[in-house]
Amino acid sequence: MPDRTGEINVGFLSFLKSKPEPVASPATPAAAVADASPSDETAALITRTEIVDKRQRLSGYRFGAALPEPAMLDALVAAQVPGFAQSRLALVPISAEAVSAGLHLPLVAPHTIFLLDHLAADAVAALRAAGSQIALSGISLKEEEAALLSQADLAVLSLHEHPLAEFQTLCKQLHLRHPNLKLMVDGVDTWEEQRMCLSWGASYFMGLFLTTADHVDPDARIDQSRMTSIELLNLLRTDAELPAMIEVAKRDPGMTYQVLQWANAPVNGQATKVTSLQQAFMVLGRNQLYRGLTVSMFRLGGGANKERDESLLEVALTRARFLETCSKLPQARRDELFLVGLLSLFDVLLGVPMANLVGKMHLSDDIREVLLGNEGVYGPYLTMVLLLQRDKVEQALAIAGELGLDIDSLPGVGQAAFQWAQESMKHTGAD
Repeated sequence: MPDRTGEINVGFLSFLKSKPEPVASPATPAAAVADASPSDETAALITRTEIVDKRQRLSGYRFGAALPEPAMLDALVAAQVPGFAQSRLALVPISAEAVSAGLHLPLVAPHTIFLLDHLAADAVAALRAAGSQIALSGISLKEEEAALLSQADLAVLSLHEHPLAEFQTLCKQLHLRHPNLKLMVDGVDTWEEQRMCLSWGASYFMGLFLTTADHVDPDARIDQSRMTSIELLNLLRTDAELPAMIEVAKRDPGMTYQVLQWANAPVNGQATKVTSLQQAFMVLGRNQLYRGLTVSMFRLGGGANKERDESLLEVALTRARFLETCSKLPQARRDELFLVGLLSLFDVLLGVPMANLVGKMHLSDDIREVLLGNEGVYGPYLTMVLLLQRDKVEQALAIAGELGLDIDSLPGVGQAAFQWAQESMKHTGAD
């Protein structure tokens, strides 16, 4: 895969600058581009579970909502799931009764996969006749299930519903008997489990593993480009003078090239080409430079982790945007909440303890406290968004109530944050 770091980040900065920016502080690494106001049509918090493929790409989501099934399906339509499924996987749980009633039809799209939780021949036949993709759960190796499995596209298996030896046998036998059937494993909580299931033939994975650290090395060194970014971020947050920032950027030729690329993006409207760092910094301004540097931290790596880092960026952007827009706190506080959301995955991204990272970055005491696992003023906000990302809606809403948030607005805020992150990734060419 070609290295498109410069191109991708130019696209991201162009996207930021071309949209309304209600968040003006350099503490906010991305500007608002979607209206965070709740949609009248979105009546429930939509839950989204990341679906990661064997290349570690975030290939889609399992969508749901804590509503009776007809209302849930309506909510998914209102949340524009069919539009999402034009290009990425959307796994939608559905009952045989709902299929029989045609409730699934508004959600049909090229990459919508309907998940049946039991083997219902009539529902499978109806979905297949309509050309829809089908996923089956609760399956076994019984002979009477073979005919239905042969019509399915996916088998969704829960890692912890079987003893490990039985689960291994199930995976391998399904792979042998139905070579066209792709396996998706739910409940994958660690990267060790993901690699184990991958070796047994699984193609897709759901669980907590994506946002957990793989191998944390207390002595690991952060690569030079990322260290340069951290230094520049620190200088920007402390309102350092321009010569000091230029001196740091000059240490890394890759960073110099990247900043010049950003400055020469068409959106900046320069009549002549920007050829010096001093010109580039003046063209970009502190806000735009801060946003680009923070997001680019996810893209300065390479090799085996490149796809995983893109997946982490999408999760981080959704998390950060939700935190930024869920409250009516003063703007400076909302700016810091965005930063908390984005930085909360830096230890996973870089494979080093959070304490090592916090020690290298110039952060406020409140941000430092929450990143180090201490509650602090931002702790409840981060806990709330983590619970939402893990489909623990009731617990999240309880915290939202304690924080005095407008609970009725959260569904719209959540949907707007998700769409904002999707647009951000789309404009970077990451999809």
